[in-house]
Amino acid sequence: MTYARGADIEALVPDPAGEHWHDGGERPLIFSPAPVDPEMLAGAVRAAEAADYAVVVVGDTIALTGKTRSTATLDLQGAQIALLDALVATETPVIVVLVQGKPSALKAAAIIEAFNPGMRGGQAVAELVLGLIEPSGRLPISVPRHVGQQPVFYNQVRGQHGDRYADLPQDPQFVFGEGLSYTSVEYTDLHVLDEVVAHDGVVRAEVTLTNTGTRPSLETVQVYVSDLVTGATWADKELKAWRQVQVAAGETVTVTLEVPAASCSLVTSDGRRIVEPGQFDLLVGRSSRATDLLRAGFTITG
Repeated sequence: MTYARGADIEALVPDPAGEHWHDGGERPLIFSPAPVDPEMLAGAVRAAEAADYAVVVVGDTIALTGKTRSTATLDLQGAQIALLDALVATETPVIVVLVQGKPSALKAAAIIEAFNPGMRGGQAVAELVLGLIEPSGRLPISVPRHVGQQPVFYNQVRGQHGDRYADLPQDPQFVFGEGLSYTSVEYTDLHVLDEVVAHDGVVRAEVTLTNTGTRPSLETVQVYVSDLVTGATWADKELKAWRQVQVAAGETVTVTLEVPAASCSLVTSDGRRIVEPGQFDLLVGRSSRATDLLRAGFTITG
C-alpha cells in the first residue's frame, strides 16, 4: 500500500476587505483555492500507475464547512479536479472517497460518500474498500448534477414546470435514499393487504426481496406515499416508513410494511393538518428514484 498527497485544497489568505472589522476586531483568514503543484501531481500519477487500484480521498476543509462558508460552486476546490483527471487518465481503477459537509457535483465509477465520518471514519472507509463490511448507507439528500439545479430534493411539489433544462435533465445525479451495496436485490410482488383503510387505520402491505448476488445485504426498504388528488398543493411523494432487512445471498424474503393512515396527511391553506379521503399510491423500493419504485393503490375513507 503506497501513499501520495497529490493535491492541496486551499491557501488561507488575508481578507481583501481589510485586516480588521469596523469595531477593531481582527478578521480571520479566508479560503483561496490552491494551485496545481506539478511535482505533487506527478507523484500521485506514478503511485497510481504502479497500483492495482487508486483510492482517492478528496472533499472539503474546515474553511469550507459550516455556516458563512458556502461556495458558489459544488465542484471540488483547489487542485482536486486536476488530480482526479490525471489519475483517471492512468486507467488504474479509481475509487473516490468524499469527506465533506456538502455534496459535490461529481460523477465517477465508484464513489464512497463519507460526509464527515468522525474519528473512526478512516477505519470504516478502509473496511468498506476492502470488502470487510457490507455497504448499507443511503443518501439523506439529493445530489445535483450541477449547482444550477439547486434546490434539489425528492419531495417536490407536483406539477413543477418542465422536466428538463436546455442542457441537462432535471433529475438529480443521485437521489434521496440511493446507495449501492456489493450485491443486488430485486423487488417484486408489492401488494396492499387491505385496499380500503379507515382514516384512523393502518395501511399494510407486503413486498418480496430476492438477493441475486453472492454477498449478504442489509437492505433498506423505503416506503413512500403519493396522494393522487389533493385539496391543497402538495408533494408528489413523501417517505412515510422504512425497514432494514437482512437478505442472505440467494435468499428470498417477504417483508411486511405498515403506514398509519394518519401519516398520509397534508396541510391546508389555513394551516390545518388533515387526512383527506381518497385514492393514494404506495411506492416501495430501494430509493426515491421513480424507476426504483413499485406501485400499489389504496383508498382512505372517512
